[in-house]
Amino acid sequence: MSTSHDDELVERITRQMGELPTSLEVVCRLMLMLRNPTQENEHVVTALYSDRQLSGQLVRKLDSNEEAQGDEKGNIIERKRSEAEVLQVLDGAVLQMGYTAILRLVSALSVGKLLAAEHKGYGMQRRDLWVHSVVVALIAQRLCELLAETGRDSIDPSLAFIAGLMHDTGKAALSTELVLHLEKANKAAFEKDANWIQIETELCLIDHAALGARLLQKWKLPQEVSDAVAFHHQPSKDHKLGSLVHLADYASRFVANPGGWSSYAIKVDPAALAICHLRLDDIQRVVFHVSQDRAAIDNYASI
Repeated sequence: MSTSHDDELVERITRQMGELPTSLEVVCRLMLMLRNPTQENEHVVTALYSDRQLSGQLVRKLDSNEEAQGDEKGNIIERKRSEAEVLQVLDGAVLQMGYTAILRLVSALSVGKLLAAEHKGYGMQRRDLWVHSVVVALIAQRLCELLAETGRDSIDPSLAFIAGLMHDTGKAALSTELVLHLEKANKAAFEKDANWIQIETELCLIDHAALGARLLQKWKLPQEVSDAVAFHHQPSKDHKLGSLVHLADYASRFVANPGGWSSYAIKVDPAALAICHLRLDDIQRVVFHVSQDRAAIDNYASI
């Protein structure tokens, strides 16, 4: 249940963060489209092109994954494309990559700038939180695929990827508040058994999971995603996706550890394993798989 302080804080932080990335509206539309098995490519392309800035970013990202054209000094030459050419590129990408891959890429483009900034309140350098978020997203996706492969459970991998990608959105928002209490935060961070949820609540009267969920609700992302963000530190049978993100968050420390001070305090809750029908050796297998796929990490992290 939110308090008046929570509401005031969310409003103030939202104003500080600026306007909602309009591309998140496209993410929401694509998520709904994915649930329709008869969805036509034309409608997906139209949704992508409805946000000109997003479609431009997407085309540039697709171009960067191909052989880039440069001048005699090695500078990249950015092609100017007509509307028809942009639509053709988007249509080809949807056909070649598929809906789910496009959704994940668009999700990354929508929040990459926000998460890739420096977050001094958590001791994070530029891109630290972004790389961490990408790794959590990839682990969450792979855990879902493992569950499906072994017939143990069925959790939407795309939903898990997006929830993992956005699980620490609250940190990006709360960092400026923690900076106001930096000396206390620094001291608390290095104490034995530091609990960042408790530190945040004591210093800012709200934790990053609760704040992140409030922001995602305000930005009109699906309830499943905001609930997963809200409960990724509180595994619960009622919020299985949050429990899965909790496990992915824990596992991420074994792939890369750019998460600032707070990443050292992540402890796995055994209840999350039981809720998600997973074992520790499953986590180890997925960590190995994701660690070996540096291309996937770099592809998203380079956004």
